[in-house]
Amino acid sequence: MTSYVDSSVLVAIYIPEPTSGRARQQVRASGSVPWSQLHDLEVRNALRLLCGRKVLSTVELAAVLSQLEEDIDARRLLRVEVDWPAAFARAQALSEAHAAKVLSRSLDILHVALAVELRCTRFVSADHRQVRLARLARLRAVEVIP
Repeated sequence: MTSYVDSSVLVAIYIPEPTSGRARQQVRASGSVPWSQLHDLEVRNALRLLCGRKVLSTVELAAVLSQLEEDIDARRLLRVEVDWPAAFARAQALSEAHAAKVLSRSLDILHVALAVELRCTRFVSADHRQVRLARLARLRAVEVIP
């Protein structure tokens, strides 16, 4: 497993967005994608927010969540164990070194830290600041922009 895919890219796989085509292409090229507890919370929450905002109906939400479960069961999204204290320590170090110049948000920093802790070499995101931070963390970063 060498590619870490940010939650925003994963949401674009399930919900049509301008970045969806490129997101699907990058995820297919990645093989199995790490699926952490952070991904689980962020992706499911983003989908529920879309339902609350009436972008998805409750029936559509159920269908998307079912597809998500199928991808987890098929190990396309591969559950990973995370050493959370190490990930947060790495995130603190990345924040200290780069947040003021990159203007990274804490969860974006945590995703980059997770990628490093999971020994991924490639980072896929739809956020240019997160991509910049990933590059500073010596990851090969791919920005998914239409």
